Amino acid sequence: MDIGTAKATADERRRVRHHLIDIVDPSERYDAARYQREARAVLDDLGARRVAVIVVGGTGLYVSALLDGLDLAAMPHDPEVRRQLEGDAARDGAAALYRRLAAIDPVAAERADARNVRRVIRYLEVALLAGPPSALWRRDDPVPARKIGLRPPQEVVDRRIAERVAAMVAAGVLDETARLLDRGVDLTLPSMSGHGYPHWARHLRGEIDLDEAIRLTVRDTAAYSRRQMTWFRKDARVRWCDPTALDPLPVALAAA
Repeated sequence: MDIGTAKATADERRRVRHHLIDIVDPSERYDAARYQREARAVLDDLGARRVAVIVVGGTGLYVSALLDGLDLAAMPHDPEVRRQLEGDAARDGAAALYRRLAAIDPVAAERADARNVRRVIRYLEVALLAGPPSALWRRDDPVPARKIGLRPPQEVVDRRIAERVAAMVAAGVLDETARLLDRGVDLTLPSMSGHGYPHWARHLRGEIDLDEAIRLTVRDTAAYSRRQMTWFRKDARVRWCDPTALDPLPVALAAA
């Protein structure tokens, strides 16, 4: 999934060591709890060797899992409960499921995007098994970190998103998607919910033309970008800068 995930290139990885890349097959499920465990191990190893680390990413739950010590491993699983909730979602719709979560745990509902059915189902699963999931979130083991947020003008963000999607098409993301589908990678897997893949698959099946697949991918990515900002703006520890006007390095150094 090199192209659709904008994976760091081989040249970039030769210049700067990257971690937790190429560790999971697209057919495997990967969640925030596993990321927390594996990324913490990397941080512990690098810290013991006094190696400076830059954590780069935009998924708020994963960032919080790694840096703020959320106790994700304590959240229980039950396949039968999960199947029942998935059936409820199919029958009643995502909005109804989100209202159930909000009634049980408003804090968890605030953190969950109402359109992210998989996340809402996961929180409801925990709530039904062990009570409100927000009660299981632990913040007693944080990782000391300087948090730097890059906030360019919105028109720059929108232009870069459109350019990025066009570059993916030019680089062969349709062939990449076709290979994944030929391997039997199911579109319901979390890996295939990445921005673009559902729309590239619909185009390959002849359901929509390429222009529409591009438009939908740009739309979804832009919406996700706005949700990222909504999440991180709540974190008073983030030092914001406009990378089109300022060098982020002095901002990072001043954030001590």
